[in-house]
Amino acid sequence: MAKDEGTKHCNDLTNIGINRISNLPDDIKAHILSFLSTKKAVQTCILSKRWHDAWAYFPVLKVSQYEFRDEDQTQCRDKFIRFVNGAWKNRKTSHLDIFECYCSGADRIGHFVEWLGHVAALMPRVIVLDVNITKHLDLSQSVFSSAYLENLKLRFNALGTIIKPESINPPSLKILELVYIDLNDDLAQKLFRGCPALESLVLRWCDLGVSDITSDVLKTLNIDHCWLTRKLHISCPRLVSLSIRTVDINTDFSLKNMTSLANADIMLHNYYYDRSILRSLSNATSVKLRGCRHSMKQLEKDIPNRKTFDNLKILEIGKWDMTSNFDLIACFLKNSPYLQNLYLQLGIHDVDEGQPRQEAQRVLSKLEYVELVKISGGNKVNSNKLVKLLRRHIKNIGHILIL
Repeated sequence: MAKDEGTKHCNDLTNIGINRISNLPDDIKAHILSFLSTKKAVQTCILSKRWHDAWAYFPVLKVSQYEFRDEDQTQCRDKFIRFVNGAWKNRKTSHLDIFECYCSGADRIGHFVEWLGHVAALMPRVIVLDVNITKHLDLSQSVFSSAYLENLKLRFNALGTIIKPESINPPSLKILELVYIDLNDDLAQKLFRGCPALESLVLRWCDLGVSDITSDVLKTLNIDHCWLTRKLHISCPRLVSLSIRTVDINTDFSLKNMTSLANADIMLHNYYYDRSILRSLSNATSVKLRGCRHSMKQLEKDIPNRKTFDNLKILEIGKWDMTSNFDLIACFLKNSPYLQNLYLQLGIHDVDEGQPRQEAQRVLSKLEYVELVKISGGNKVNSNKLVKLLRRHIKNIGHILIL
């Protein structure tokens, strides 16, 4: 028995020296490489002979100028250009699934447009361009017509970047993200007409000079920290998720044909006057509304037009003046028979615990039960006043959490 144990111990010690990483299956190697930038993937060549050129057969290129940081920006850029050119030259496969490029001063890199030409010719599934530019950058027309492109992210870190493709017709494009882009009617029309499969659109830090976002296939729309320069009409009958968080609005927006909308996160501003919001949220299961005192008062005007929110389970209303706007809460409580969770964030004004006005006075029946009420942003006195108001409209509250 002792001899067998000793033999086993020796075998264990021998196994310690086995180069297990060389024996990894190809799918495991590919999975490991998928987490690495191309620069780091190239460095895996020192692991073993089987890893010597593994990166060259991998259908992913992720290049970043920020991995070549140097005190001299010119040297940094030159090293980056040499590396990317070398990566193109030494690749062993003509297949490219994902291309990601992160760089500064792309308009000063003469090779950049050439790289995009190579990328577009290989028709990848995913293209991510995150670049700083100082002037207009012409993108290869073939980028906007790739037959296999499903995910395109264009992030240009310069305000109001203008892109003017002659046409846009990637038939398989499902996900599009635009950052710091000047989106006008001409570009918008080309996008929605030329992308028949587009399901998700993210607009971030964009100048929106567009009047219509109309699509029969779009399912997710995220407008984040954009500038609206004209009234925007949104009509998407298959839209499931909508998020509107704007920095500045000089005009209003309207929502129509939102019959499939399930999740809505909307931030309102002083200049909001359209009365279509509540009506457009009637089928939603989760609603989050935020805004200042003036915008919420405008939203109250939509109360007479509202419908019953039969699907609403989660309601969050953030940072508003309860004194002026409790009618809005009363409206939701009266018309949301299946509401489960209510999240309220107090504004800077005190809560008026007197008799509620208008809509609250018309409430003849209470909501039967709410599982959770969470209140944040106010002091204890104001939070307790708010609880008293809520109990006038809710018979039973499972849990009350005051933060």
